[in-house]
Amino acid sequence: MRKTKSIGPESAQRFSDDPMRKSKKLSVSHMRCWFAIVLLAAGLSATPASANVSCVAATSLVCSDSTLRELNDELAAREALLKRAAMHPAFRSELDGANEDWEVAIEDCAAAANAAACYGKRLTQRIAVFDLLKRLFAGPHLPQSAVKACTARGGPANACYDGLFAAADTVYAITARAFATSLATVNIQTPTAPDGGSQASTAEEAFRAWRTAECAALSQSPMIEQGEAGGVMACQIDLTWRELSSLVALLGRQPHWSQRIPDYAPRIRACLDRGRDDDVDLRVIDIFMSDDGEIIRLMGSRGRYDCLSVAGTVSSFKPAKGRRARPGEGEAVFVPVQGLRPPERVLGAKAKCYDTEAVIAAEARLSGWVAVSHCE
Repeated sequence: MRKTKSIGPESAQRFSDDPMRKSKKLSVSHMRCWFAIVLLAAGLSATPASANVSCVAATSLVCSDSTLRELNDELAAREALLKRAAMHPAFRSELDGANEDWEVAIEDCAAAANAAACYGKRLTQRIAVFDLLKRLFAGPHLPQSAVKACTARGGPANACYDGLFAAADTVYAITARAFATSLATVNIQTPTAPDGGSQASTAEEAFRAWRTAECAALSQSPMIEQGEAGGVMACQIDLTWRELSSLVALLGRQPHWSQRIPDYAPRIRACLDRGRDDDVDLRVIDIFMSDDGEIIRLMGSRGRYDCLSVAGTVSSFKPAKGRRARPGEGEAVFVPVQGLRPPERVLGAKAKCYDTEAVIAAEARLSGWVAVSHCE
């Protein structure tokens, strides 16, 4: 069963190559269809569209080309992580619709003159979209500055800004519609459009109009040197990130482990105390659920470790399974206080990619720094 979409026939291209295309206003008939589908879904479980290409029957070039297959696997890993994240049903519905459009767009690559390049471009674009979605719903808070993010990553700044903006605007389109739909389900009116968007027919269009006007005005301000702070593009990314952070807080996002160090403090301290018998320079690089329970993953000078602890008692401490990092591993790091050593010494060459903030959990006698990455 396919979801009835409130977007036009060109939506497949918008979600893959043209994120700036404006959405069409949700009609009453479409809204009724949406409610009908929600009711039907209670009795029929439709399979949601997938972001990655299925290689069960390896007929696509994506499945036979090793480079494309690796990109496809990266996308699948990000989607799997996002499926476990808390989010409003309206958002999942809109995301399914976007994935259906994506399926059409990726299938079109089979007829392209350079199919491999087409697949590679669109897989890379979708990975960027799911990276941002994962960060919004299942990761630490977003970086505050696109300039800092692109500077730390290295490489051509223009390409970095283009990639960040394309992903941010695509995710914003999905999020804005989900937010409008979730408001409609409880009969709440869409908030007043920001200044500069009074002629827009939707809140989505209003935000884009305001964003453009705001960044254009800032770029012309005599108080800001031309080219400073990444220009208009970086300004628009920053405003879109800020808007997304506000909306997803209302669409089901739960606090990331890096925002809940005091809650985890007894278990973290127990794992650190146990691990120091085997390694030094230990820091927490991830906390996640497994079949055995909630795992605290640590990194030391000799490798990665998985620790299972209940309150202050460690029940299991062993080398991490697999050599490859989980999606999101290392996006946030907790570095315990180690004498007078600053976190930069422990993080080493990657320190430039992190913003650090001191934290103290007094009752667990645990203190240190939470470092949140703005690199990939």
